[in-house]
Amino acid sequence: MSLQFKELKETDLPFVWEIYDYYTHHSTIVYFLESPTIENLKSFIPIGDPEYRSFLIETEEGVPIGFSYFNRFKPREAFKISVELTIYLKPETGRKGYGTEIIQKMESIIQSGGFTNIVALIAGENEPSLRFFEKHGYTCCAHIREVAEKFGRKLDLKMVQKIL
Repeated sequence: MSLQFKELKETDLPFVWEIYDYYTHHSTIVYFLESPTIENLKSFIPIGDPEYRSFLIETEEGVPIGFSYFNRFKPREAFKISVELTIYLKPETGRKGYGTEIIQKMESIIQSGGFTNIVALIAGENEPSLRFFEKHGYTCCAHIREVAEKFGRKLDLKMVQKIL
């Protein structure tokens, strides 16, 4: 399996929106209550940034299956060694082995940028994602209980971390 990682462009944001829209309305793995707008996506997904990067992920045949990006963990300068990693796949492409290739490639890109600490925020009940990150060397470093509410339920948030 060899996925293609293409720098995410503004023209790819409708695809990104479709994935966020699906998970917004059908799951608790994103904490949007309403689908984000394209303008809203531009506010937190780095596009054209030389330091913090985003990628459209495609199969060898050029079929888009997801996206991934890493962003500044916190705005204060002391946190410049750390990034927050985000990975989303189209729902029908999960559990096909793509995740391992994606996380390894993203970690390589992150490390080559001089970052030494990766964190990911994961919905507390998203056991598949938690197991996936643990399988790849991440450990849970925070568990924030009942920090959000969606579909009439209180939701936990977990933070996992990997020191490179």
